Amino acid sequence: MRIVNKKRFIISLSLIFIFCFFLFNFMTHKSFSYTEPKYSTITISQGDTLWKIAKRGEGSVEKNIDQIKKINHLSSSNLSVGQELILPFEY
Repeated sequence: MRIVNKKRFIISLSLIFIFCFFLFNFMTHKSFSYTEPKYSTITISQGDTLWKIAKRGEGSVEKNIDQIKKINHLSSSNLSVGQELILPFEY
């Protein structure tokens, strides 16, 4: 194979390289945009329920309840006054 037009070959090769670079950058962008989750700790007061606490977080209340229970190793939704909970969102 022989290169007939050196200038056209270099331009084509450069364009292919630039296209591949941007394609790779676009495909891997999400993996480098990780942000550290923000946690907060609260102490349960009289009248606090898991539902009321979970409503303060973003997204679905049910999802927030499941995350709170998982993080704090809770088997039920019962809370005690003075109990400390770690929340997967800022309270």
